[in-house]
Amino acid sequence: MYMVLFIYGQDSYSSREYLVRVIDKFKQKHDPNGENVLVFDGEDSQWEKVVGAITGGGLFSSKKLIILKDIFASKELREALNEFLDAHDLDADVSLIVYEGASPDKRSSLFKKLNKGKFVYAFNALDGRAIEQHITRMAEERGKKIEPSAIRELSIICGTDLWRAKSEIEKLASLVSDIITINDVKENTQGKLENDIWQFVDAISSANKKEALNMLDAQLESGVEPMYLLSMMIRQFRLLITLHNAQGVDSALASSLSLHPFVVKKTRQQSGRFSIEKLKAIYQALSRLDSALKSSKGDPKVLFTVLIDSMVK
Repeated sequence: MYMVLFIYGQDSYSSREYLVRVIDKFKQKHDPNGENVLVFDGEDSQWEKVVGAITGGGLFSSKKLIILKDIFASKELREALNEFLDAHDLDADVSLIVYEGASPDKRSSLFKKLNKGKFVYAFNALDGRAIEQHITRMAEERGKKIEPSAIRELSIICGTDLWRAKSEIEKLASLVSDIITINDVKENTQGKLENDIWQFVDAISSANKKEALNMLDAQLESGVEPMYLLSMMIRQFRLLITLHNAQGVDSALASSLSLHPFVVKKTRQQSGRFSIEKLKAIYQALSRLDSALKSSKGDPKVLFTVLIDSMVK
């Protein structure tokens, strides 16, 4: 019987770290040069080659490690692997890893089969405390300390995206000599734009057209791309619609949406200041602006100004 490891979950950063550790351990023990570590990535993998790798002999070593990455999106590969596992019993020299850097369809036969196995490692979305622990560790690994307030600020900015957190920590670590402060975070990350988007929503909800226009002018003059600014607005209003009258506690909603609990709490507060009809009307206006910007019809600043006029009447 061959060993199957099933690694999956929304926390793709941690799951990828674990996958790398498993591969490194196999190489150290059996295959220093990695000749018998075979990786098949995504839908582009050909099933015939996968079968050949599993059933064929190893090169220079009897031990083999086969990694199938992100195959759940392909119905053909999913069903083929499911049937293969039902029909074959291979020797102990073959180790098979099924890695899914997301949450696979739990209704599929393959998921149900793999999830019953002995070696199942689920990396679910992290809560706020776990995210902050990761940020602290990332800073320490780069020889830096980070203030508690800076940790919290960065966790709010990055949400559950540890890949972004890693990128931000690497940037901040290169800029400071010893300690990462909250001012370092505020001055050197994209968090300011996200805070401005919240202020923009507050201005719209209170019909403060002047403040909304000032935020818009400041962002465009600072060099923020109009399409990126619009994408942030669209994301925020989509989230406002999602959380409007949402049931459940902040922590549960944060986990299901892969957001920081603070973001969920603040967004729920903001959504209560709008009717669902108003939110949907604003979202439709944002979609029209998206089409106009993509077709290069008009000056972006003028188009954004018209948008704000339609939001605040």
